[in-house]
Parts: sequence; C-alpha cells; structure tokens
Amino acid sequence: MALAATDDILDEITRIPVQPGVGLRLLRMLDDQRVSAESLGKVLERDPSLSARLIKMANSSFYGLAEPVISAWRSVTVIGIATVRSVVAAAALDLGTAEGVSVPYGFWTHATATAAAAGVLAEEVGLNAGDAFSIGLLHDIGLALVFRKVPEEFAALTATVGEGLELCAAERERFGADHAEIGARALEALRFGQESINAVRWHHCRDDDTQLGLVLRAADELAASVTGEPLAESARDLDVALAPLNLTSMRSGAIVERVTELVEELSGLMIG
Repeated sequence: MALAATDDILDEITRIPVQPGVGLRLLRMLDDQRVSAESLGKVLERDPSLSARLIKMANSSFYGLAEPVISAWRSVTVIGIATVRSVVAAAALDLGTAEGVSVPYGFWTHATATAAAAGVLAEEVGLNAGDAFSIGLLHDIGLALVFRKVPEEFAALTATVGEGLELCAAERERFGADHAEIGARALEALRFGQESINAVRWHHCRDDDTQLGLVLRAADELAASVTGEPLAESARDLDVALAPLNLTSMRSGAIVERVTELVEELSGLMIG
C-alpha cells in the first residue's frame, strides 16, 4: 500500500515504532547528560549482540588503542556517546537485522563505509570524529524507514531512477517527502543534535555549508568509491568531493586507503 500524503509518512516517522527492550531503555538513559559509561555498560551487557557491535567498533584501528576493549562500559568511553546513540537507535528501530529483510540491500555496507569516511574526514579538518562517524552511520535512515513501510513500492521506485538528486525528486513526487527529510525527522524524534539533523536533511538535495554537512556529503561520495555497492551513489571525482573541505589531491590517496582499511575492519558490524 502506498503512502497517501506527505503528512502520512512524516507522522509515521515522528511516531517511530521503537522496539521494547534494552535499546529503548538505553535511548532513555542517553537523554540524561549525567548518565555514566558504567551505567550504560551494565544495561548494554544484557544485549550481547549490541555489546559485541560496540566492542568491535572500539577495537577498530579508528581508535588506535594499545590494549583491546573487552567490556561494554569501556567501549562506551572509547567511542563516545554520539556513536553509542546511533548504534543503539538502529538496534531499537530493528534496523540491524539481515540485509534485504528490514533494510534495502547494501544499506549497512554503504552506511558503515560512510561512517568510516566521515570519521576520517572529520579528523582531517579538525571536527569531532565520533560525531561525524555517528551521523554517517544513520545518514540514510530515511531510506530504511520508507523501505520498511512500503518495500515493494520502494524497490520499484529505486529500480527506475538513479541515486542522489534523481531519487530525492522521485520520492517527493511519490511520497511527498524525500528520504533525507524523512531521516531528519527521525533523528529529531530520537533527539539528535540540530547540526546532525541538518546534515542529514540536506546531504543530497541542498548544500549544507556547515563543516559537518560538508564532511557528510564528501563521505557519502567517498564511501561510494570504496564500496561500489548498488545503493551507493555513482562515485564522482574525489578531488571534486574533497575540495569543499580544502583537502587536496595529495591527501586523497591516503584518505581512500584509510577508509578502505576501516571498511574491511567494520564489515558486517550492523548486520545480524
């Protein structure tokens, strides 16, 4: 069944059907600025799958630790609250299951690559890498939410158009809103910061000249060139993608190499 109008889909996302359990409790805890890593770790340990994801992430070369992380609470201190919120949000929304079931094919491959690219690029320009990684992971959450509501129609739509601007235009014509706007509404409901929300809202369809917005747009392009997944946008000249960040072609090779390494390390992170 197709979505009837703009208000239908936006209202649907505003009332996100969060799954009961550890993820929901963690989302509530994360709203408390006084919450400790130890308290979060104790709750995380009740969900082995979620704990394993965070520990695997903390042990990646992205964080460069000398000693391996073996506990959930320690992973929280390493990767930071912003990234924990993104991983927990995906779990609470039941978006971490096998590809092709609750998310479009290739969704998490591209999302993880974009997160890795965003983190690397953020380091290059002096932004908080954890914040950039977290928003890269959920930048296409709108795609997953539309897919879950109308999977057959979504598949037919994406099969007939390209990615990026073409897909946004087709989504607006069919659903009354594109996946970037839907994703931004979802992050609002999940109480993400306004800068992150804006970066997601404009990552395809309008320039966002904030540093985080520029990082996300470049990361999306970089991820496409690294993974070559069907869901990813067609890769453009990396020099063009990196230019708004004042990163020259002399740095592009090293950046691609670093992102490729991280993508391999984090393969399968959000699946299962």
